[in-house]
Amino acid sequence: MSDGLKYEQPPRMSRREIEEAFLSGDGDRIGSALISALYTEDGASILDWCLRFIDHQQVVARYSVALVLGSLAILSGDEIDLPKCREAVEQLCRDPDEEVRTAARDALADVLRSIELQGAS
Repeated sequence: MSDGLKYEQPPRMSRREIEEAFLSGDGDRIGSALISALYTEDGASILDWCLRFIDHQQVVARYSVALVLGSLAILSGDEIDLPKCREAVEQLCRDPDEEVRTAARDALADVLRSIELQGAS
């Protein structure tokens, strides 16, 4: 995954386009749809979608789930089930792929910080 890795702004996708990407089963499309959803969809729906793809066969989909869960905890920590988010990220910390595990460890730090902030409010 790290070969030629570069940042690209995800395309804006409608809810229908996001759902079509999920139905495709393609890890790249699923990952792009999850990232795009961060800009337009509610946190609870995004968390549900992440949980749906946490065991996807393609690494890129699981890697995207890890990235999105960390961002989701920061952006929508007050509207999602943070303990459920934490469990999902902890599962990804045990993923067979090293890059997924690394992304999950970063996401776990974000989730734990969001939990800490929620407790302080």
